[in-house]
Amino acid sequence: MMGIARDHTTPYINRKICHECGEAFKKKETLKSGKVVEIKLFDDPWATEACIVRVHVDNDEEGHGTCLDKLTDQSWADFRYFDCPICQRLIVGQHLDNGWRSYRKEHRGEEICVKCYQEIKLEEGEDVEMFEKGKIPGDFYNASDLNAFGWSLVPGMGDKHIDTTSSSHAFCQMALTMTRKGYKVLVDYDHMAIGGLEGYVSLYCKRPKPEPIVVGLQPADLFLNA
Repeated sequence: MMGIARDHTTPYINRKICHECGEAFKKKETLKSGKVVEIKLFDDPWATEACIVRVHVDNDEEGHGTCLDKLTDQSWADFRYFDCPICQRLIVGQHLDNGWRSYRKEHRGEEICVKCYQEIKLEEGEDVEMFEKGKIPGDFYNASDLNAFGWSLVPGMGDKHIDTTSSSHAFCQMALTMTRKGYKVLVDYDHMAIGGLEGYVSLYCKRPKPEPIVVGLQPADLFLNA
């Protein structure tokens, strides 16, 4: 059992014990001595304030890395942290009460946090290339966010069960059909198995925003800042 889920968006401060190994710092293990560092991290990508913690940086006695190293080493244990290159925060890689929920998402060859991923997709929609490859991208979105960004459910494409190659192909073809009609598309996961091989998904769409018209712009104006 996972127990009662906690609110990991609430920040905390932990300066007395190492956030990685849990051992209390000795008198000689201080920031001034260089044996300890203080860092900011996030236990939830949607948290607005960072947690303040301290970890050992001078305890690599067996060649397995210091506590700071292990904090981001996925080969060491689960629930490791990673640096999101977009928001530049140190974020835990998966939900601390539900390890099934990953906070890491791949976007165009780069691993970013799920918050940044959703912000991009809610604005831009899915990459068409994914559907062309027969893959169904997506994430778990809040209905309020879908509505706020102008997404509408494609008729007949809500809560579609994906469990076979044929069902996945049919879903991808519908997504491609909508893009050929000029729509952006977005996939909301209703339920999804670990690995994304089976689940229930919904297809949303919206029209791209029209390009702004600049009144009175002369051809020469295009080169003023060139």
